[in-house]
Amino acid sequence: MEYFRFRSGYAKYHDLAMLVGFVGRVDPFEPPTKVVVFDEPATAGNVWGLENSEHVFVDVTTFKTPDMPRAVFVCLSEEGIVWFQNEEGTVEDIAEAGLWKETSENYGYLSRIAQIGEYLYAVGYKGQVYRRVKAGTWEHFDQELLDPEDDKFDIVDLAISSDGIFYAVEANGRIFARREDTVWTPIINPAKEQLRSVTADKDGTVWICGRNGTLLHGSAEQGFVNVSGVDDNAKFLSVALFDGVVWVCTAAKIYTYDGEKITLVETGLTPPLRSANRLQAVDGVLWSFGVDDLARYDGKVWQRFVCPATEPLV
Repeated sequence: MEYFRFRSGYAKYHDLAMLVGFVGRVDPFEPPTKVVVFDEPATAGNVWGLENSEHVFVDVTTFKTPDMPRAVFVCLSEEGIVWFQNEEGTVEDIAEAGLWKETSENYGYLSRIAQIGEYLYAVGYKGQVYRRVKAGTWEHFDQELLDPEDDKFDIVDLAISSDGIFYAVEANGRIFARREDTVWTPIINPAKEQLRSVTADKDGTVWICGRNGTLLHGSAEQGFVNVSGVDDNAKFLSVALFDGVVWVCTAAKIYTYDGEKITLVETGLTPPLRSANRLQAVDGVLWSFGVDDLARYDGKVWQRFVCPATEPLV
């Protein structure tokens, strides 16, 4: 029997999250995409909602402007289709992104979407960074970064520091930074390792994680230091800040960094956590989104939520 697996997930609140995924052992990156909403306060015990999409959604986030009563979930397809879970079911197209649309410039697929400040941003292959400047209009934010000839140039995450510096991290280890009125410039990666995730701290610095235990801390102005030890060799996929602590995860385990060392987290879950691809701190909790697992930490206790369509726990 084939089971549902999560490709990505994102929480709106401490009790409401959306996940996108596929059915099968290996991700085919073909339609349909299963879109699942976990709604803990749902009535009649029906906390899981499921629908299919004809698009290959690879990421999900939330979006809210000051004139919106509440945030909405937003899904991104690898071809640059953006779907808003609002009453209208708004669909937008980042026209130049992707490979198979008539409007595509063959820059390649997109992989990540996020709201940073008031705007939505989407990133992907060949240095693509797009910003949604208004409804239906996405503009390049990748001047001096976009490289149509570099097939190995893959922007995987984006963040902005508390002092207004944008950071883009690239899968093969490159770091770039810019302000609103400047262009992207390269920043030295002292670890010289592949990178996967970046998050901003409140003091103007950022944290970046990646392969071989890489955990970088610093800024474009101060430079970066790899705070991991010689024995740290895990492939970190995601980094988040929660309860004053730096949290990172691999595909199956979660760790913390307390300012001195990186320590494996014992969740106390039975059986142990199966997967943990993405961490997100929101609304006073820490969410862990894995390929087969959805878990939440409230600062005291870890709790697992089992989607009926996923492989049963053993």
